[in-house]
Amino acid sequence: MKKSNRKVMVAILIMVIGVGFLIYRGLANTSVYYMTVAELKTSSLGLQLGANQAVRVGGLVIDGSTDYNQRDLVLRFSLKDESNPQLTIDALYKGAKPDAFEPDIEALLEGTYNREQNLFLAETLLVKCPSKYESDLNKKQEETK
Repeated sequence: MKKSNRKVMVAILIMVIGVGFLIYRGLANTSVYYMTVAELKTSSLGLQLGANQAVRVGGLVIDGSTDYNQRDLVLRFSLKDESNPQLTIDALYKGAKPDAFEPDIEALLEGTYNREQNLFLAETLLVKCPSKYESDLNKKQEETK
């Protein structure tokens, strides 16, 4: 093998290793578990989560639990599990409250969970659009069921 070919092969190998490392780091930083409130509080995986480990959790916003400070953009509320409503968590989100955010709406949070305080620190808050945005065709199909 010529000396110039060897240099090219070494350069290609270094680039492949570099790209592989970037892909690995990107996947490790963006992959998080999705759990319901019940799974977060009672499943073995939920109980093993570290305090700084990112997780997504979904549940229903509890009526009367919402406290929004519009000046500081701090939203406090509680989520309950859809199938097991006695299991709840408190949530804290810093950011603008979504327009569709209201009691009994399905919310999806991404952040970290502090088990000792039963507090979920959300970095991202998504809410499911209310049924008022569904088409008339979908409503008629549901009525005929």
